[in-house]
Amino acid sequence: MKRYFILLLVFNFSFSQNTFMINNEKSTISYNAKHVLHAWDGVNDNISGVIIYDSVISKIAIAAKVVDFDSGNSGRDSHSLEVLEALKFPNIKFYSDDISTQGNAITFNGDIEFHGQKKPIKVLGTVDDNENLINVTGKFQIIPSEFSIKLPSFMLIEMEDYLNISFDIQFDK
Repeated sequence: MKRYFILLLVFNFSFSQNTFMINNEKSTISYNAKHVLHAWDGVNDNISGVIIYDSVISKIAIAAKVVDFDSGNSGRDSHSLEVLEALKFPNIKFYSDDISTQGNAITFNGDIEFHGQKKPIKVLGTVDDNENLINVTGKFQIIPSEFSIKLPSFMLIEMEDYLNISFDIQFDK
């Protein structure tokens, strides 16, 4: 609960009867990265987040630690922590209060903070709302060099300058 309270303060949220916390046991954020010789995925299932909900989502804040992404290769993950300067920039954050829905389609116009840089981003997804939970899924892409990240290279060839991000996030009512 302490972690959620700090997240609420960072994003200027207030507790209300319509504030729902992320179920981090059932939620994941993953990335897909590529190099000409191979591709890999990393998954983070230790996400913090909160929404304000009044029949639709009106605010969302999500935070994930860089160190919690696991690609299944400890050497690659260790090198990623160096490249992303995880000690200096340990968290990735997303916030939006400009949200629109049409049916089960949802659009978040918000800000992502990654590697110490804050950038506007539009994220498209779907929302499944039932009496027990709100499930938000979607995909988007980020360009690491836009966040002042020097792309790692293998055999003198840099990795491709984009990360495909997908998310499946559940909020319990």
